[in-house]
Amino acid sequence: METNITQWVRHSVSFRIAIVGFLALLLLIPVAMVRELMRDRESTKREAVAEISQKWGERQIVAGPILSVPYKKYVVSDKGERVSVTEYAHFLPETLSIDGTLTPQIRSRGIFSTAVYSSELHFSGNFIGANLRELGIADLDADWSKAFVSVGVSDTRGIEDNVKLSWNSTEIPFTPGVPTGDVIRGSVRSVGDANYSEVKMKTVPFPSSIGESAQGSGISALLPANMKFENGKGHEFSFTLKLNGSEDIQFVPTGKTTDIALRSDWSAPSFGGAFLPDTREVTDKGFTASWKILDINRGYPQSWQGSAYDIYSSASGVELLAGIDGYAKATRSAKYALLIIALTFLVFFFAEIFNRKKIHPIQYILVGLALVLFYALLVSASEVIGFGSAYVASSIATIGLITLYSKSVLNSRMAGVQGLILAFLYLFIYILLQLEDYALFIGSVFLFAILATVMYVSRKVDWYRVGG
Repeated sequence: METNITQWVRHSVSFRIAIVGFLALLLLIPVAMVRELMRDRESTKREAVAEISQKWGERQIVAGPILSVPYKKYVVSDKGERVSVTEYAHFLPETLSIDGTLTPQIRSRGIFSTAVYSSELHFSGNFIGANLRELGIADLDADWSKAFVSVGVSDTRGIEDNVKLSWNSTEIPFTPGVPTGDVIRGSVRSVGDANYSEVKMKTVPFPSSIGESAQGSGISALLPANMKFENGKGHEFSFTLKLNGSEDIQFVPTGKTTDIALRSDWSAPSFGGAFLPDTREVTDKGFTASWKILDINRGYPQSWQGSAYDIYSSASGVELLAGIDGYAKATRSAKYALLIIALTFLVFFFAEIFNRKKIHPIQYILVGLALVLFYALLVSASEVIGFGSAYVASSIATIGLITLYSKSVLNSRMAGVQGLILAFLYLFIYILLQLEDYALFIGSVFLFAILATVMYVSRKVDWYRVGG
C-alpha cells in the first residue's frame, strides 16, 4: 500500500500540478512583503519631500487681489437688543493680468529629491466698480477708511521679498495676513497624511472688527482713507510677488477677465486645475502657457457679502513633474509577479514531462525566490540609479541566476529556452509599464497569446499516460 502511494505521488501529473500551483501561490506571500517594502520606502520619500517643501515653500495657490470693505450689519442679540456687527463686502477686479516666470531646480535630502521653484509674478489690472447698494448695503454703514486689498498665498513662507501695492501710482506696502477669512482662507498641511501633496484648507473664524488679528493665509494692504469709486472711475493696481514653492503653482482667476502667462525652462510640465491653458508650447528647453478665463467660466460673481462663495475651486496652473515615480512603476511591475512565476514554473513543468526528469519542490521554491528577489533589487536600485537602469540591471541579474541554475537542473537547451522566455517577459512588462492608456488591452492580448501557445505546445500530450 505504501509503495503504491509513493509511486502515485512521484508519477501523478495531477498531484504535481497541484503542488506547483500551491508553490506559486505560496510565493505571493514574499511578493506581498516586497510590495509592503515599496510602500514603506515611498512613505519615507514623501516625508523627505515634505521636509524639503516645508523649508523652501510648499505647493502654492495664489488668489487675488480682492477688494474688501467692512460695513456694519445690525442684528438682534440673544437679549433682544439691536446691535451692530462688522462684516465685509468683497469685490473682484474688472481685469487681471498675471505674468510669471518659474525658475526650477532639484533639491535633495539623502537619496530623495523633488522639484522646487522660484517665481517672479507680475500682477496688474483695475477695479472699476464697488457698488455697495447693489449688495443692499447703505453707504453710511460702510467704512471706506478700513477698506483693504488682499492676496491669498497658501504658504507665505515662500515669499522672498517685500511686496508693495501700486494703487493709482501710490505705493502701499503689503502686511502679513488677511483680516478676514471670508474669501482668503488659512492653509494647514499634515506632513504625515497620505495626501501630503495636496494643499489642505480650512475656514477660519471671522473677526469682529478690522483691527483684529489676521485670519487668512496671505498678505493685505490698507487702501487710502479717501478712496472711493465715484462716477465709474476705476483704480489701477499692480505689484510683483517673488514666491518660492514646490512642484506646483496655481492661480485663482479673480478678474472678470483674467489673463495668465507662464514660462519656464522646465521641460516636463503638467497643466491642471479647473482650466487648461488656451495655448501652450512644450520643448526640451522649457514651456510657455497662457490662459484667458472669463467670469462666466467661474462659479462665483464679481461681488458678494461674507463667505458666500469658494473661489479656490477655480484655481488653475502647472505642476513641474520630476519624472514618473519609480515606486509607482515598481509597484505596478510587482502586480505581474504571479504571471512571471507561473510561466517560469510552467517551463520547468513541461521540462519534467518531455524530458522525464523529476524536479523537486525545493528547486521550484529556490527559482521562485529568485523571481521575488527581483522586485527587492528593483526598488532598492531605482532609488540610486533610476528606474530604467535599475530594471535592466535587476533583470539581467535575475535571468542570469535562473538560467545558470536551470542548466544544472535541466539540460542546456531547456535552460536557454527558460532564459529567453524570462528575457521576453521582463522586456514585455517594461514596455507595458510605459503604456498607460493601452496597458490593459495589450496585456489581455498577451495573456491570450500565452494561453494559445501553451495549448499548442501541449496539444499532443497524452495526459493519462504522462508519468506512467
